Amino acid sequence: MPSVCVVGLGYVGFPLAELCARKGYIVYALENDPLKVQRIQNERPDFHLNHPDALKTETIVICVPTPVDEKKLPDLTFVEGVAREVAEHLDDSGRLVVLESTVNPFVSRNAVLPILESSGYTEGKDFFLAHCPERIDPGNPVWNVSNIPRVIGAMNQIGLEKALAFYRHVLDAGVHPLSSIEAAEMVKIYENSLRATNIAFANEMAIIMQNMKLDAKEIIEAVKTKPFGLNMCSPGPGVGGHCIPVDPFYLINESQKFGFEPSFLRTAMRVNSYMPGYTVSLLTSAMNEAGKSVKGSKVGILGVSYKKDVGDIRESPALEVIRRVKGLGADLKIYDPLVPSHSNASVDEVMRCDAVMLLTDHTPFHILVFSDVPVVIDARNVLDRTKIKGVYKGIGR
Repeated sequence: MPSVCVVGLGYVGFPLAELCARKGYIVYALENDPLKVQRIQNERPDFHLNHPDALKTETIVICVPTPVDEKKLPDLTFVEGVAREVAEHLDDSGRLVVLESTVNPFVSRNAVLPILESSGYTEGKDFFLAHCPERIDPGNPVWNVSNIPRVIGAMNQIGLEKALAFYRHVLDAGVHPLSSIEAAEMVKIYENSLRATNIAFANEMAIIMQNMKLDAKEIIEAVKTKPFGLNMCSPGPGVGGHCIPVDPFYLINESQKFGFEPSFLRTAMRVNSYMPGYTVSLLTSAMNEAGKSVKGSKVGILGVSYKKDVGDIRESPALEVIRRVKGLGADLKIYDPLVPSHSNASVDEVMRCDAVMLLTDHTPFHILVFSDVPVVIDARNVLDRTKIKGVYKGIGR
């Protein structure tokens, strides 16, 4: 039976490991987060976890985080660390090493490849390096690791054929080969930069419409009636998750190395980073209208995660909103059913506060009754404002 090792068991690696096991592979997996290891062991997975022979498999797939540092510069610490581990186990058996972690163009060639070849073995002869950027939409019930089409690039044709064979065996979706490993790296960066730019446009337009006393939700729904030429995003309190707040900075950083400052993309990221503060300004304005001060008031927070029905707080704009509201002297009551570690109150306690901020539109929140809440900040524009007696403000409403 063919064997594969998946390094990193987060939202990308874990479902991939399970899928490979279902497709008949002997699967090994490596994960160093003790909490994830304990949870996975409790689930009794169909793969070998942290086995000493894991990196001796025919195929190694790297699925570790690629964040940015405090200066918004790419942090390749996890990728380079795994590459060093893999290098210690390389031989001349023709092993395939696939990087799924999101990186900008030339990282595979200029950062990962030298580490792997420090083993004394040569890419294209002893082993093969390819890049297949992950495409996962956490919480999406329709699109998953099996049915999302993928793209692949490699250092050479033999490596490309090996990678194509692996993914075509594992996936139920199509696999699209590209001309180079850099082309594959660029695809994911392009996708998320486009998404970040579209969100920034929606956020900026919402602010403009709010200043004009127009309802952004009404306008957006009307725009959607046009049956062509649209790729709509909705405004919100900012952007979060592992990709959209991060990947554009990878592209900005790489573009600067080639002498071009991508001012349009940088402006889009600046707009998105402005939104948590803007959301807090809506709270202060609404509290003033209600004759109250944020300081000393009880402010309820519904939702901490970055996305609906997902318990992931990475880069969540809600965290920045919470930090700013706390800094204004509010008594915060926070509830997120998917992030209990960041919750300090029940949903009932939140709904009894002087103001409630809906920061993440989890499905259970849709049945809550906001009619008697004195101040409501609808940062996701999902509530029926006609049913709210108190002061209501949405993003662009």
